[in-house]
Amino acid sequence: MFAGRYLWWMLTGIILLIFSAICLDHLTWLVLQLSHCVEMAGSCMLVVRFMGGTLKTALAWIAIGILFGAVMLRLGYLALLRSWGPLAALWFMACAPFLLFVATGERLQWQAISAALPLAFLFLACLLAYLAIAFEEGDTRPFGASPLLRGIVRAAALYGALAALAEMNWLPWAVAKALALPALSAVIANLQPRLQAALALGFGTILPGIFVLSLFVVALLLTLLPPGLVPPLRRKRVRLRQVRH
Repeated sequence: MFAGRYLWWMLTGIILLIFSAICLDHLTWLVLQLSHCVEMAGSCMLVVRFMGGTLKTALAWIAIGILFGAVMLRLGYLALLRSWGPLAALWFMACAPFLLFVATGERLQWQAISAALPLAFLFLACLLAYLAIAFEEGDTRPFGASPLLRGIVRAAALYGALAALAEMNWLPWAVAKALALPALSAVIANLQPRLQAALALGFGTILPGIFVLSLFVVALLLTLLPPGLVPPLRRKRVRLRQVRH
C-alpha cells in the first residue's frame, strides 16, 4: 500500500473512532427525538442499548481493524513486515482496550483518558505517523541508512514492546481462557509487575518511558535527513606498528 492510500485509510479509521466517541451520542439523541419513543415508557431502552452499546463497540472494532490492516499492508509494501509487523501487532493489542475505552465511553474527561493512556499507544502513534511518509517517492530509506540510528530506533522499540507486555493487564486472563493454561497465566501475572518496576528503573514513574519515547521520536526524525547529513558509523582501525629488532 503506497503512502497516499495508507493515509486515506488511516484518516478513515481515525474519523470512525472520533465519530464513535463524540458524534454517535448526538446521533442517538436525534434518533430518539425522531422516533417519538420518549412518549412511551421504556421503549427507548432498546434504541439506546443498540446505538450506545452494540453500534459503538462495532464501530470502534471496525476502526481498529482498518488501522491495523492499513499498517500491515504499508509495512508489507515497504518490505518491513517481518521486522516491524509483530511489534506493530503487539502495540495494537496493548492499545485496543484504551481505544475501546475512549470510543465507547460517555462524557470522558481528560483526567480519565490520561490515566488510562498506555505508553504503547504513544509508540504506536509515532510509528503510524512515520509510515505516512512517501518513502517510495524519494531516496530516503525507511528507518534510515545509518546503523547508529537504526540501532537506537530498534532499542527504543524493544523498550516499547516490553512496556506493552507489562501494560496488558488482560493477558493473564486471555492465556487462562483461550489457551487453558492457568499455570502460565499465573507466571505472566507475577512477571508483569516486576517488568513494570524494571522498566521504571527505580524511579517509580513513567519518566524513563517518556525519555525512551523521546529518543524514539528524535531518531525517527533524524532518519528522514538526507544520507549525506548523517555521518555513518565508522569503525576505527588500529594499526599495528611493526617493531624492528
